[in-house]
Amino acid sequence: MSNLGGGVGLGLSGDYSTTYSSYLTIAESYAIAGQNIFTQAGCTQATVDAQIACLKQAPALKVVGLPTHARYVVQDGHYVNTPQLDLTRGTAAHVPVIFGVTTDDGADFISYPAAPVTSQLQGIQESLGISAEYAQSIIDSGLFPYYERVNVTWDSFNVSARVGTDKQFRCIDQSTVYTAAKTGAFPASYFYQMERTIGGYDPHNLGGPAVTPGYPLGNPNLPYFKLHGGDMPWLFGNINVLRDANDLYSVQLTTSYFASFVKSGQPNPEIRYLKARKYSKSQEAIQKTGPWKPVQGEDGPIRLLDYPAVASKFIDVPQCAFLNYSLSYYLDGGA
Repeated sequence: MSNLGGGVGLGLSGDYSTTYSSYLTIAESYAIAGQNIFTQAGCTQATVDAQIACLKQAPALKVVGLPTHARYVVQDGHYVNTPQLDLTRGTAAHVPVIFGVTTDDGADFISYPAAPVTSQLQGIQESLGISAEYAQSIIDSGLFPYYERVNVTWDSFNVSARVGTDKQFRCIDQSTVYTAAKTGAFPASYFYQMERTIGGYDPHNLGGPAVTPGYPLGNPNLPYFKLHGGDMPWLFGNINVLRDANDLYSVQLTTSYFASFVKSGQPNPEIRYLKARKYSKSQEAIQKTGPWKPVQGEDGPIRLLDYPAVASKFIDVPQCAFLNYSLSYYLDGGA
């Protein structure tokens, strides 16, 4: 869910997301985090062996609360023994997988300009941390349309959020499931985009949908940023507010999909399961939309999760190719 990766391109050698798809060696991870963790834990002995002994005595709660974490995927030589994901058959656990993103997953992982900007070019530069040349290439591509809706700062951030979502989440994940479908790395690969969310990681205070008459908690039928982590209630069924009836119906539908996948390796629930829980709206939606099929090729299919869910093709395929993360990225050697 919301798997980070990619991040290389537009003049950048990498970003936060890259650390999740380019796997560090043990030595590289230690160089980044090792001594910082020892120091912050108060383990400043003269030898590494003594520092390790000290760290073993530290309470776990203290260690996880330190400013530095060894959060990287590391090539340990056993579970991970390649510098990036290897999707040739036989190199990964042969189990069905579901990958997916929220509509605006990358909006949280780019910058919101600290001061109002005066042009789209400036806004894209500041939001993505790229040069004017690369920002202009985004504009010239015509693949990320600019809409004048609020102000230049907000509108250019809206373009940047789409670029960031594609570059850091959507493209690498769509390539993963597409490649796995072509190579047979997994027996089945499913993909979704979450079209309805609540909350999530929101460092820029983008907020949810606007309040309108009849929607005191926000109107989810209006445009709003669907943020990273805002899909959690739809996986676990622990939504704590209902903005409208479709919040409830979509949670019932989506948890049914995921529960079926956990039980059987495929996301289509048995009708008797839905009847037992009196999920009549889920049953109605599934019968109308049809089964959620695994990824087969360049058209997907994928599922747009809302109420009802909708079958779709892969999203932003030309945009991903522009960003050098095409569907065939892994088939082409990850370059």
